[in-house]
Amino acid sequence: MKIKIALIAVIIILSFNPSPQAQSLKKIIFSAKGGGEAMLPFVISQRLGFYKEEGLQSEVVVTRGTIATQALIGGSVGYSNAAVLPAVFSGARLKIILNSADKPAQYLVSSPKITSLKQLAGKTVAISDFSGNAYLIMRDLLARTGVPVADIKMRVFGEVSLRLNALLTDTVDATMLSYEQVKRATAKGYRLLAYSGDHISSLSPGLCTTDARIKELPDEVFRVVRATLKGQLFWYRNSETIKFLMEALAMSDEAEVKDIWQERTRRASEIAQIGRATEEVMQTNIDRVKEQMKMSGALPKGKEVTLDQVYDFSFVKRAYDDLMTQNWDAMKYRYVKKNS
Repeated sequence: MKIKIALIAVIIILSFNPSPQAQSLKKIIFSAKGGGEAMLPFVISQRLGFYKEEGLQSEVVVTRGTIATQALIGGSVGYSNAAVLPAVFSGARLKIILNSADKPAQYLVSSPKITSLKQLAGKTVAISDFSGNAYLIMRDLLARTGVPVADIKMRVFGEVSLRLNALLTDTVDATMLSYEQVKRATAKGYRLLAYSGDHISSLSPGLCTTDARIKELPDEVFRVVRATLKGQLFWYRNSETIKFLMEALAMSDEAEVKDIWQERTRRASEIAQIGRATEEVMQTNIDRVKEQMKMSGALPKGKEVTLDQVYDFSFVKRAYDDLMTQNWDAMKYRYVKKNS
């Protein structure tokens, strides 16, 4: 009850154009960690009729990641794209049932004077904090490329805008940035040293639900996964996605948005594009979140989780195999405007 009251106070609920036939459709509520682009797989699947084909009517609750997870645990929503792994470590019975990407959205950018990763030795690098995801990704990146982390001076600056400013004012020699900040930095002559996704992995859940729902409503779970997977396949394979992305980001420059779309698709390997991940990548993701929680003091003492406590890709594997058997083709669909 407390979760439901909190949700009413802080979230925006977007219902996707219920049709006259909606009375016969089963209502499914999703929670999305933020609006805009984060909602696109759900939006695409709704606009192109994928949920309706499964006998479903979709509604999305837009909120912050932690509240999205709480809503899922409390039963206010049935599905979410929130990062639920910390909650699983804390005892929540949740599963990631569809993966959307397996590479980080982090780039290492430096002063123009630095031309290689090895030249970072003895230099100063801005980080968010020592338990932040950007720091852990950078540490893993350096380890994979043979650069001793101990040889680098780390300075805590906090959020990405502060780290970008530290770089642009030459207060530090390098930092990890997201794609939007990378473009600003490189436009001013700063150097893109490395894309972390070329060296390490990082999973992004596309769909999560509770263990109870999987047990009690397996047919519904399968239909939701199949419809959402169609939207994801469209996202990665069909350039009409650019029009959805322009709408979500409120941008009018198609060339610029195409660049963003191509960068997003770069974050997903072939197996991630079809909603899954390798066991190695799944375990790496668990280990990194565990370490992050341990460093921040949030990890319950002695807590361990196994792959099958976190991931269940049986539904998405079955859904993908089913779509391939039907010769389903993401390329035959076109953008559908909002409220059309």
